[in-house]
Amino acid sequence: MMIGLEKGQSILALMDDSEIKAIVSEIQSVTSLSPKVQQSVWAELKELGYEDKMKPSEALTIIRLLSNGSKIR
Repeated sequence: MMIGLEKGQSILALMDDSEIKAIVSEIQSVTSLSPKVQQSVWAELKELGYEDKMKPSEALTIIRLLSNGSKIR
């Protein structure tokens, strides 16, 4: 699953520096997980309501929910 460069930049623009560092670090850690665990993280993102057509602010809300107490940490 990919969020896309344009949407990703729009999401980052909504964050402050400390949140960017924390979220980017967490997302980078997902790439080191096994493919099975990565699939689980993406499934959790979908379960929280993520959809490709979401506005950046809506996607950020879902990303924040995921990073506050899930496998992404």
